[in-house]
Amino acid sequence: MRGISNRGFFVESYKIQLFLHIAAAIVALGATFAIPVLHAWAERRGVGATRMALQFSEHMEKVLVIPGAVLVLLFGVGLIFDDATGYKDNFPWWLGVAIAWFVAAFAVAAFVQKANVERAIATLDKVEDDGDFPPAYMNAAARVKITGAALAISTVAITFLMVWQPGE
Repeated sequence: MRGISNRGFFVESYKIQLFLHIAAAIVALGATFAIPVLHAWAERRGVGATRMALQFSEHMEKVLVIPGAVLVLLFGVGLIFDDATGYKDNFPWWLGVAIAWFVAAFAVAAFVQKANVERAIATLDKVEDDGDFPPAYMNAAARVKITGAALAISTVAITFLMVWQPGE
């Protein structure tokens, strides 16, 4: 019977942690790329559909995106301190940039974009499902779209840094 060496355990531990980090990123952050498509589709169908789409987005952020992003960060920090990466002794600049950018994007999503979506929902509160979009909604929707685009670009750029690892 073959025993498991300490080296084998650490390699498997690293692979499991890396898998969990990537899976959490795909599930939590990947889902956000559907939100602009959902909002555009809903706006073409009117106020009622748009209200529902915004409420769905708000709920998804609360139960999937924010908790998933926390897991991405936790598993990522765990990978830094895993002996397989060597990052705890030799921390690369690109990883520092990616982490700082991720934390900033997380803060924007959790506070700025959350407030933008809440504001957009509030502007539709008293509007009939088949009514016209009020001007206040158009302003709030523009903020949602701009911030959402910045967050999507950030997700892609952070992923690029994590995969490409410039200078390695």
